[in-house]
Amino acid sequence: MKIISEAAMNHFGSVPLLWRCVASSLEAGADYVKFQLIRDEEIYADGQYEYGTYDIDEVRWLRRHSRIPHEQYRQTADRAASLAGYRCMTATPFDLRSLDELIETDPPFVKVASGDNNYMELLDAVGRSGRTVIISTGMSTTEQIDQAVERLMRHTSDIVLMHCVAAYPHTCDESMLGTIPWLQNRYQVPIGYSDHSVGYGAAMLAASLGVEWFEKHFTLSADNGGLDAKHSVTPAGLAEYCRMVRSVKPALETVRTEPTDAEQYTARRARRGLYFSRDLPAGHVLCVEDFVPLRPERDFSVGELEGVVGQKLNSAVEKRTPLCKEHLQ
Repeated sequence: MKIISEAAMNHFGSVPLLWRCVASSLEAGADYVKFQLIRDEEIYADGQYEYGTYDIDEVRWLRRHSRIPHEQYRQTADRAASLAGYRCMTATPFDLRSLDELIETDPPFVKVASGDNNYMELLDAVGRSGRTVIISTGMSTTEQIDQAVERLMRHTSDIVLMHCVAAYPHTCDESMLGTIPWLQNRYQVPIGYSDHSVGYGAAMLAASLGVEWFEKHFTLSADNGGLDAKHSVTPAGLAEYCRMVRSVKPALETVRTEPTDAEQYTARRARRGLYFSRDLPAGHVLCVEDFVPLRPERDFSVGELEGVVGQKLNSAVEKRTPLCKEHLQ
């Protein structure tokens, strides 16, 4: 199971914050840390226009001032690899120049955002990069996903297709996880989950469907702001996310044929034993009415009642005391 911390541009152009995003994500349990490489002049049109709930001027300004110089980004990727022991830092490139720069940093994979899964020139370039391609399917029709997969398959079969709901954020019941087995059956490639839902419930359900790749937006602090703050987890939230998602697979794979040690400990107080319902003399032949089932279990469990009925007591016993082995002849 692989978990990607999507740190986007939540370094805000600061190299120290870039490194903190890496270190904090790895410390929280993420396998990879992913950023976004965006040149505002190559993705946004000029002028004023509606841009969802955002002010387009603020978006362009934030993107422009959140760039990390390529050499410093590359050095950070090398430092991240030294910390993790493998190439763990990558990005979503939003233009061809950014893709070229990303490849120079030796990333473990390249991510294609939902908004660009119909950008065929980018898909061709990513497909030829020699890297694993992870591509999201948000806001896409079946035909559009078919076209994206077919285009990538011209160059590589090393593809992970991410189920994604491009609503930021959304609730678990809006996560449309029934899409996951549909994607698995239709495309026969690994299916991941790019998770924009609140919390980790949807991701746990996705894990139960066999998903092995997860992506969750990450920020060092919601107070830092940014375009994705409302659907990002903090370091503590990412740690909990990683822990809960990774708990699903062993939970589903474990089959109980014998009680665990913990259950046996619980059983000593939760199971009922055989206790006498009245005072009885030595030599008495035991019957069902002589017993009451009480906690905790002692020498004889309540399930052994039929086996002791008909036996004789070799000593007198008192009411509400447990039946012991030495009581029987």
